[in-house]
Amino acid sequence: NVVLREFPVVLLSVSTLREKLGELLEIAIGISNWPIRVLAMTGLRRVFLHASLGAVFLTSCSREAETFLPVAGKSPRSDAKAEALLAEAKAADRAGQAKRAMRIYDGIADRYPHSSAAPQARFRHAQLLEQDGALEKAFEAYGQVITRYQGSSLYPQARDSQAKVAHAAADGQITKRLLWMKPGLDPDKIISMLETVRDNAPQAVTAAKAQYTIGGVYAARKSKVNESIEAYQKVVDDHPRSSFAPLAQFKIGNILLTGASRGNQDNSNLDRAMQTFEDLRQSYPGTKQASEATLKMKEIRSREIQRSLDIGEFYFGKGQGDSAAVYYREVMRRTTSGKLHEKAKERLRTLGALE
Repeated sequence: NVVLREFPVVLLSVSTLREKLGELLEIAIGISNWPIRVLAMTGLRRVFLHASLGAVFLTSCSREAETFLPVAGKSPRSDAKAEALLAEAKAADRAGQAKRAMRIYDGIADRYPHSSAAPQARFRHAQLLEQDGALEKAFEAYGQVITRYQGSSLYPQARDSQAKVAHAAADGQITKRLLWMKPGLDPDKIISMLETVRDNAPQAVTAAKAQYTIGGVYAARKSKVNESIEAYQKVVDDHPRSSFAPLAQFKIGNILLTGASRGNQDNSNLDRAMQTFEDLRQSYPGTKQASEATLKMKEIRSREIQRSLDIGEFYFGKGQGDSAAVYYREVMRRTTSGKLHEKAKERLRTLGALE
């Protein structure tokens, strides 16, 4: 005999109940081929109507006390089934039958999510996906362990493994390599993965690293320069004591400087780069990046002096001696020796403007 009382409560509208009672009941109980007469044999015990909502609550189909199917994994029987399947999956795993093992592990976690075997099954499923190069699926599987089984001993491992997957995907994007002979993921997807890693533990070192890597993913795309600078700046702002902060600040200065090298001679960008490197030296003295920033500042000054000389030469060629002299004097003021100094001095002597 069919016992409908074992199935969950369903919510039906009055109009839909009248029009498609049999069809909706079939959907609610998950059976597609039961004739209506079978349903009629069981009887509907009580129906509550509420005029303002226009809804019907189908709460029972029997005169006996209401009972429902147990939550998967809550009963000893289902837990035993999960353990039996876990043993089967492990056997396939040891035998090198990775695909079969993955299917069984996945099935355990889906069918018995509350069983003691579920965390282990989902974690191992994620590991096998990672080994197979399915980074996005592995990332999601580790995420299930993180969100569903925070009390499990596998939680910290899952969090670390998920971060490793995200950084592996990002590394493939930044270096333009193929991961395990498979194409890299979409950059936007990788950024989303890194944001998840960052937000899993916002105050941890992993958050700073993830945010720093986001900057790198953006920097690998020529059209995302501003987004890259913003991402690196977020590292400095949110994690100023992290070892990634001076790295990020150096990256910002270098991006601005590199833009100038490629033909963008916007003085404001050079000024921003100079200020960024100066801030880096003051905020993180003694670091490798502070030493490198000093060298970059010298490079910027050299560029500015060269630019002054070039402008002076332009005016000199046009026969505008007074204008040229202004820039030659600027070169003399900012140097004490060297080729640029001697060139400016020579031009001023030619113009009769050497002081």
